Amino acid sequence: MNRCMVAVDMQNFFRPSPGVVAQVNQLTQTMPTAATLLRHDEAQVPLAKMGKPVPMDNGVLVTTSTVFDKVGFTLPMELLQWLRGQNPDEVLVVGGHTDANVLAAGVSLFSAGFAPCIVPLLNYGNDWFRHSVTVKVWEQEIGKVYASLAEFKFGGM
Repeated sequence: MNRCMVAVDMQNFFRPSPGVVAQVNQLTQTMPTAATLLRHDEAQVPLAKMGKPVPMDNGVLVTTSTVFDKVGFTLPMELLQWLRGQNPDEVLVVGGHTDANVLAAGVSLFSAGFAPCIVPLLNYGNDWFRHSVTVKVWEQEIGKVYASLAEFKFGGM
């Protein structure tokens, strides 16, 4: 199976755990990987006006040379074009704020004709309840949810 990974907003601003970052970086060695870097543009998404914290990161924590700037929740068209060039059977989505950024990435990928999937432990959220609810929404509406990294790598038992 041809797989790619999209690491969504894995940057210091979203405080990913070192364990998630390490596991994602191990996976970057096994499949083509692109990362998004959430950038702030008040003219496009007025975070400050809405009273939201503004990310100031200049880099991602994922080991990949394929990084796309992202403003707001939608995946950049350049990233979708990159994925089309990879022609994946499945796109693993990992990263920050499952209940917003990761869910939006899944919707973008699904709408673009890709088969997105997640391993919940490679995503992190604001709190466990919203993370868990989002995983259920993903499973019902967007794509495959693998129970573990082992299931993702080796299939169901």
